[in-house]
Amino acid sequence: MDYNIVIVSLSICIVLSYFFNEIAKRTNIPSVLMLIVAGIILGQVLKFFPEYNVDFFPSLKILGTIGLIMIVLEGALDLELTKEKSGLIGKATLLAVLGIIGSILFIAPIFHFLLNMDIGLSLLYATPLAVISSAIVLPSVVSLNEYDKELLIYESCISDIIGIMVFNLILSIMQTQEVRGSISDFGIEFLITVAVSFVIGIGLVLLFKFLNAKVKLFFFISILILIYALGKMIHLSPLVMILMFGLILKNHKLFFIGPLKNLMNRMEFKKMEKDFHIISRETAFVLRTFFFIVFGLTINLLSLINFEVIIISLMVFISIYLVRIVLLRIFEKEGSPILAYVAPRGLITILLFYSIPKDLLSETFQPGVLLWVIILTSIYMTYGLIKHVKEAEIEHEVDSH
Repeated sequence: MDYNIVIVSLSICIVLSYFFNEIAKRTNIPSVLMLIVAGIILGQVLKFFPEYNVDFFPSLKILGTIGLIMIVLEGALDLELTKEKSGLIGKATLLAVLGIIGSILFIAPIFHFLLNMDIGLSLLYATPLAVISSAIVLPSVVSLNEYDKELLIYESCISDIIGIMVFNLILSIMQTQEVRGSISDFGIEFLITVAVSFVIGIGLVLLFKFLNAKVKLFFFISILILIYALGKMIHLSPLVMILMFGLILKNHKLFFIGPLKNLMNRMEFKKMEKDFHIISRETAFVLRTFFFIVFGLTINLLSLINFEVIIISLMVFISIYLVRIVLLRIFEKEGSPILAYVAPRGLITILLFYSIPKDLLSETFQPGVLLWVIILTSIYMTYGLIKHVKEAEIEHEVDSH
C-alpha cells in the first residue's frame, strides 16, 4: 500500500467536502448526501485495487461518536437561554420527545409485521430511525428566520440526546427483561446526569480559563472526549454533559452567579466561546466528512435495489412525516411551513443502529433501509428549503412593488 496515495486521498476528501458545503449553500441539497454518494463511488473504485480494500467499518463508530460530540457542542454554543425563549425551548423539547415516541410507535409495527421481528426488537430497531439528525439540521437551517432556526436547532440537539437515552432504555429492558427496574434506573441516571453535568460544566469553564498554554486545541478536544467516554462507562448520558458545558459557556450570566460571578469577566467568556466555536465547527466539519464517506464505503449497493427494502423505507418515511405534521398542527402555531419538511435522519441513526449488540441483530432487517430513509428525508427537506426560498423571493417582490 502506497501511503502517499492514502494521504492524497484524505486531502481530496476534505477539499471535496468544502466544495460540497458551498454547493449545499447555493442549492439547499445537504452536503451529507453528496458525501455518501462520494463514498459509494469510492467504494466501487476500490474494488479494482485490492491492496486498498480494507475494512473501514471499525472507524465508522469512532468518527461518528467524536463527530456527534462536536456537533452537539456546536449547537449548544448557538443557544441562548432567556425568559423570552423559555416557551420556545419547552416547545422544542416537547416536539423532540413526542416526535421520537410517535415515530417509534408508527415504525415498530412495520418491522413487527413485515420483518417478523418480536415487539421488543421492533421497538429497538425503530428508535434509530425516530431521531432527527442535528448533523444535517445545523448546517441546513442557517438561512431560515431566527424563530424557525432556533426551534430546529433546539429540537434536533434534544432529539439526539433523548434518542440515545430511549435507545439505551429499550436495550436495557431487552437485556434485563425488567421494565419497572429499567425505567426507575433510567430516571435516577437522568437526574444524576443533570446534576453532574452542571458541576462538570462549571469546572471545565474554570479549567479552560486558567489554561495559558499556546497549544490547547487538542487538549480541549481530548477533555471533551474523555468526559464522554467516562460518562458512558458510569452509565450517565454523556451528551447531556457536552450540551450543558456548551450552554454554560454561552449563557454564563445565568450560571455564574453569587460567588462564581467574580471568577470570570465578560471578555474572558467571549474569547473562550469564540475559541470553542472555531474548535467545534472545524472539527465537526472534518469528522462529518469522513464519517459519511466511510458510511458510503460500507454500503452494499445490492441491498438498495431490493424491492422489500424500498417498500419498507417508503413506509418508514411516510410514518416519520405523518407524526411530524400531526405534532406541528397541535403544538406549533408560530413557525413557518418549512418546519414540516425538516426532519432528516443521519449520523445519529447510523450510530445507534451499529450500537445494537450482536446477540440482538435481526437477520430480516436490511441496512439499506437506513440509507434509503436518510436519502428520502434529506431530499424532502431539500425540496422544502428550495420551496421556502422561492416563496420568500416571490413575497419580497410583491412587497417591493
